[in-house]
Amino acid sequence: MNKNIKYLQILFFVVLTAVVLFGQSNPDTFFVKPYLQFGQKTSMNILWETHQPSTASVEYTEAIVSKSKTVNFTNTIEIKDLKTLHEIKLDNLKPSTKYLYRITAQVGGKKILSDIKTFKTNVNDDEPYFFSFIADTQRNSGTPWAWGKIAELIWKERPNFVVMGGDLVDKGSVKSDWTNHFFPHGQVMMSRYPMYTILGNHEQDAQNYYDYMVNPEPEYYYTFSYGNAQFFMIDTNRDVAEGSEQYTWLDWELSKSKATWKFVVHHHPPYSSDSDDHGDTFSGASMGGSMHARNLTPLFDKYNVDFDLFGHTHLYERTWPLFENKIDKVNGTVYINAGGAGGYLEDFDPVRNWFSLEQEVTHHYTTFAIHGDELIFKAINDKGEMFDNFTLTKNRNKKTSTYSKPPAPKMYFDKSVFLDEATVKLEKLSDDFILRYTLDGSEPTIQSMTYTNPVKVNSNTEFKAASFTTNGVSSGVIKQKFTKMAPMKASSKVTTNQGLQYKYYEGEWAKLPDFSKLKLVKEGTTKHANTDAVSPREQHFGLSLEGYIEVPETDTYVLYLYTDDGSKMYINDQLVIDSDGNHGARYDYGTVILEKGKHKIKIDYHQQTGGYHLSAGMKVNGKDKRPFSPWQLSH
Repeated sequence: MNKNIKYLQILFFVVLTAVVLFGQSNPDTFFVKPYLQFGQKTSMNILWETHQPSTASVEYTEAIVSKSKTVNFTNTIEIKDLKTLHEIKLDNLKPSTKYLYRITAQVGGKKILSDIKTFKTNVNDDEPYFFSFIADTQRNSGTPWAWGKIAELIWKERPNFVVMGGDLVDKGSVKSDWTNHFFPHGQVMMSRYPMYTILGNHEQDAQNYYDYMVNPEPEYYYTFSYGNAQFFMIDTNRDVAEGSEQYTWLDWELSKSKATWKFVVHHHPPYSSDSDDHGDTFSGASMGGSMHARNLTPLFDKYNVDFDLFGHTHLYERTWPLFENKIDKVNGTVYINAGGAGGYLEDFDPVRNWFSLEQEVTHHYTTFAIHGDELIFKAINDKGEMFDNFTLTKNRNKKTSTYSKPPAPKMYFDKSVFLDEATVKLEKLSDDFILRYTLDGSEPTIQSMTYTNPVKVNSNTEFKAASFTTNGVSSGVIKQKFTKMAPMKASSKVTTNQGLQYKYYEGEWAKLPDFSKLKLVKEGTTKHANTDAVSPREQHFGLSLEGYIEVPETDTYVLYLYTDDGSKMYINDQLVIDSDGNHGARYDYGTVILEKGKHKIKIDYHQQTGGYHLSAGMKVNGKDKRPFSPWQLSH
């Protein structure tokens, strides 16, 4: 009897293990069911994923009036590539037209058939349209149902499309956050309406985001138009200060826009009454929002942006119309925080901020109905109850902001670290502007050198440039450092063992400390440039990795650190990447020329609060990022 019981126990655990290991690999179902991305007037993107590599076919047809329940598909696209994640763009569609589609995946000798779904291509410019804006669909243990409920309510609204303000998932680098939470809960909505997304901090700038979302290059910022509106999508995890790549791009794109309605979308709030994200308001004062994101607001005033949409703080807040950091009900931009589509709910400052008009702590979504010059806005909670709304008629006679700088030029260069020389090209928005530059790090003035042709740089140079109007008004300054260097010499005749040495510390720091002056908690070796072998605590710790990195040939190498929070990388005792300070997960890069062989490497890292992450590696083929492999690392 005891033997039978023991046998049954063993059998139970074998079956349970099989379910855990293979239950998510059912070849008879889709791993990620078909969903829509980045629709246009004449195209639509459809993505899906299977458990195992598969071929597929996409059937689609224009919807017609018919009493028959049978759909006769008029178009079929065969996909011969054998892979798990498929992406197909349907082209040559008709604007503002309803279509039906179905996916058939072939896994070995089996077929997986999707349900028949519908979509509508983007409407013509003079037609009405309706969209939903949401943010922060990330999972949380307190209300794990929230995102699914919000997606179901949006589906019932029958929008034309959905705009998403970041933090789609809790951890972007964890695939199951996408496949077990985001996609299953959002399927009812995402299978029928295209979603336009931007990065939040919880995406961690991970490859999963770029694999699953379809956006124009460079993907972390882009623009699209729908009807008589234009949307400008920005990544506020990256630099958005004046002179940065995204600031300059937004300045250019807003200046060219002829849209009736202008929406800027990003993740972090320029204005926020959240209780603790911008200072602990129950024990002190608040900054009133992200000063980093507020760098963009002069452009909203300059170009009469109608709405700035964001999330990050998990609550609802609508500001008064703001113009030049003051309430202006005629000329102002309305700022809307709609970060309540899934993440745990937060709270407000106990004292009301001057800019705040409406506040609500609830899971929610928002909708915009637009026709011509009229816009109707609603905010709706997870019970389907409207708690905020207004109607706005477009004012085409807004005054011009006092912020009158011309857009900065765009800069292009072939390399920032070079053996012999680098080439720098500048582009101006208008022929009416004059481009001037300096090579010594000084600020460009009207007397500086005039740019006419590409500039050759053959020494260490801090290149700065600006646009000037004919009456001498300057844009913001763009800048880039160029470094001339001979290949760093490899360490000769060094005998090493596999892996890096690590030293682990505990303490609370806003920036990287001098670890040599701190008490060592533990030390050891690790095969990878990450925290896996260290088993650190969740918060307030530091880590120093030291050893050698081996490169196969003398060449230029672009190295990266991907960290949350701060980090630095040294090669041969030279600082190559400085990503210090408390920040969300982000990539930072450094370029060096290395001689074939082994080179000293040191990576210092610290974790403050929230999520933590450390990885390091190099770019391959100028684009793909690959972590250092164990064979490259030694000590």
